[in-house]
Amino acid sequence: MKFPLSVRRRGALLVVLAVSLLLAPIRAQRPAPKPTPAKPAPARPTPAAEQAPAVTFDTLLSADAYGIYAELRAVGRHANAEEMKQLLAPFNFEGSGAPDEMLALYNFIESHADALLTARLMFATMPVRAGLPETLLALEMPSAEEARKFVPELRQFAAANIAPPKVAPATTTLTTNATLEISNSTRRRARRRARTHEAATENATGGRRAASPAAPPFQIKRAGSLIAMSNANFTFKDLHGTGEALLVNEPQFQAARTRFSSDTLFAYFHPTRMMSSMKQRNEALEKEYRRLEEIAQAEAGKREAQGNSNLIVEDETVAVLGGGGNMNIRTDANGNANFSITTGGNTNTSNANVAPADEPPPTPEATPAPKSEKELEEERRREQSEQFAQSLASLVFGGRGATNESWSETIGLGASFDGDALVVRGLFIDLSGDQPPRPIPFLPVLLSGPSIAAEASAVLPADTDIFLSVSLDLPQMYDYLASIMKIVDLAAAQEEGKGGFGEQLTAFEKTNNFRIREELIAALGNEIAIGMPGNQFFGRRAVVRPSDNNDSPPPPSGPIIVIALNDKESLQKLLPRVLNAIGFAGATEQSVVEKHGQVEVLTFSNGTLAFIDRFLVGAPDAATMRRVTDAYNSGETLAASAPFRDSTRWQSKQGIGQVYVASAMLKSTFAEVTNSVDDIDDPAIRAYLMRLDPEPGAVTHLATRESDGLMHELRLPKNLLSLFAASQLVSQKLAAIRVNEYTAQWKLRMLHETQTRYKESHGRYGTLEELDAEKGDSHGPGDSDWSETSGYAVKLSASGDRYEATATPTGYPKLGRRSYYIDQTGSLRGGDTGGKPASQSSPIILD
Repeated sequence: MKFPLSVRRRGALLVVLAVSLLLAPIRAQRPAPKPTPAKPAPARPTPAAEQAPAVTFDTLLSADAYGIYAELRAVGRHANAEEMKQLLAPFNFEGSGAPDEMLALYNFIESHADALLTARLMFATMPVRAGLPETLLALEMPSAEEARKFVPELRQFAAANIAPPKVAPATTTLTTNATLEISNSTRRRARRRARTHEAATENATGGRRAASPAAPPFQIKRAGSLIAMSNANFTFKDLHGTGEALLVNEPQFQAARTRFSSDTLFAYFHPTRMMSSMKQRNEALEKEYRRLEEIAQAEAGKREAQGNSNLIVEDETVAVLGGGGNMNIRTDANGNANFSITTGGNTNTSNANVAPADEPPPTPEATPAPKSEKELEEERRREQSEQFAQSLASLVFGGRGATNESWSETIGLGASFDGDALVVRGLFIDLSGDQPPRPIPFLPVLLSGPSIAAEASAVLPADTDIFLSVSLDLPQMYDYLASIMKIVDLAAAQEEGKGGFGEQLTAFEKTNNFRIREELIAALGNEIAIGMPGNQFFGRRAVVRPSDNNDSPPPPSGPIIVIALNDKESLQKLLPRVLNAIGFAGATEQSVVEKHGQVEVLTFSNGTLAFIDRFLVGAPDAATMRRVTDAYNSGETLAASAPFRDSTRWQSKQGIGQVYVASAMLKSTFAEVTNSVDDIDDPAIRAYLMRLDPEPGAVTHLATRESDGLMHELRLPKNLLSLFAASQLVSQKLAAIRVNEYTAQWKLRMLHETQTRYKESHGRYGTLEELDAEKGDSHGPGDSDWSETSGYAVKLSASGDRYEATATPTGYPKLGRRSYYIDQTGSLRGGDTGGKPASQSSPIILD
């Protein structure tokens, strides 16, 4: 199959198809009554107006039926494809954690691959019109006869694999003027009485009464070669609607379907209809909530009117209810009683044995010294800048997003395998042309600039893990913000003491002596890019370095910003005022510019900037900027690196957005897969992992302008998908070992913190016994002392101002593979030592 499956929360198609049928209870499908034989009436021609339209794959749904539509083509052919078998291989092992429903569905499709060779599968969800099922599946078979034969097999599979919805057992409460309910013992006695009564009834009647058959949690109907299946009762007429506006006749749908006609998977999203579906669902939930709330209030009113006093005993808690108030009495193991009495909304709490401690009167705060005029002016300026920044951020991240104007009219998606990669393409369609193009819909202020040949990769280091470049129309973005200032001003006018956005902008420009659009934006170009190390995007990963004496430069500590320039000289003069305005202190027009080869570098208190070629480059610190300038001066840039050139070769030269994720970073992300081969006991799984290619390949993306919208194309290497699937298997198999290892690491780190505090108090490091005797010592959940942790033995030797601690597996390799060591330096070391303790010579572990 040319479209991969992933598991669980990864949004795989087959998982969605299987699990979606479990979403809601449905009514049973009632068999149609047998027709009564009647004398045939003479045939007469049926007027065209009375003829029911034929139900086909294309005429099944009206345009206003669902917000999400997808179709999978040639189901049987792709089910037997080699790509699909490779992706699902890890999930066929026992204990892989793959959902049984997913595997059962795939096995069913694979076993019927011949019958489904050219079949099309439709999936629709998020209903718009009332009365439609939440989820709909439709299967188009090659002929009506094959569809008729396939229905019984599909019904049998569904009955065996789709569980009926769980219904909470009904409960009955008897209320009298004095009702005693004891939660544990009374319920047990009630269940025993119920079983005794049931057994007596069975003996008296000679057996159990026949139970009514449960309603199946699905509906299956056929019309010609089309088979439809849903989680609720439906009719083809309801799906079809009036037939005047079919989905296939919608211009946007036709444009997307034609564009992705050769793809294995096609999906169509209509944001407006999706929002309407969500609104209807929320309204229904709110209505049901109000109904239940009214019932609860009515029951509470009845109890208050009756003045019942119900005594409820649950374990060690006694509550007396009635008369508009209640009293809770809780007793502890020592017999102490805590009373909580609530009357008329007021709660009073007391303890039978503990008197409240007297609290000292509050110490009056010292009157602060008056601020100077200069300090007050600086404070006003800071508040003004913060207020302006907050308003600007609300526009950047909100804008008109609440009115759904930032999204395209519709979104089409296609996916298929092409060579060694899965290609996913998305077309953001806007046939009306009323909206400005937005590369990221949920950031409405970002407006696409002209198609450009991205050049920012020529100034970033070759070892950049993540590269993002986008062409933006900065003047148009500024005008977009200005166009909605009136809305912001109207909202701000209703808040006392706050000026409008326009006033804030004017004051900001006057205070800082530059104009944003006429000076700053005019000096900047269209391309804006970001280069990031992998640990900034995916979080810090566990890395082992061989020793402390590592001569290689440290990895980048933060993102690198690259901005194209239209007027370099003007920006150089303007830059100090801009930096001071946004809070980067220390930059002045007299700041010394340092030359690094062909690069001009400006360093100040909050970061460092450089002018490289026609770009302004920003880095969080001098060390990171040094890496950038050295790479540029030596020609070792991202654009010149072979991995970047090879992986982006498919891209056109012109575009409005580009993304690159390096294979080296992804390889380290999935290093657990190949590094865990020896940790797996199952020889079949080990053999499978050893056959995997450890090089995942780079992830690449390109956004281009099309005549009918924006096209986003994403390429995911097959090796990456295989490694991801294998990582799920490894995680399931080694979950217990990894938990023990991480707990042992955490235990040694906590021990180091405790030793530091102990030395501050006692002038020396303590033994395990002394640490355990310390009051307020933090061990961790469920630990009784420092020497105990799951699967590991912790040992400590301390003398004066030195200590050494080790954590060694107690059952190598079943309970843990790596041993750990820490000392007074706080450096955690460790590795696979074959079950022996780690030492000071073990590699340092960096989280």
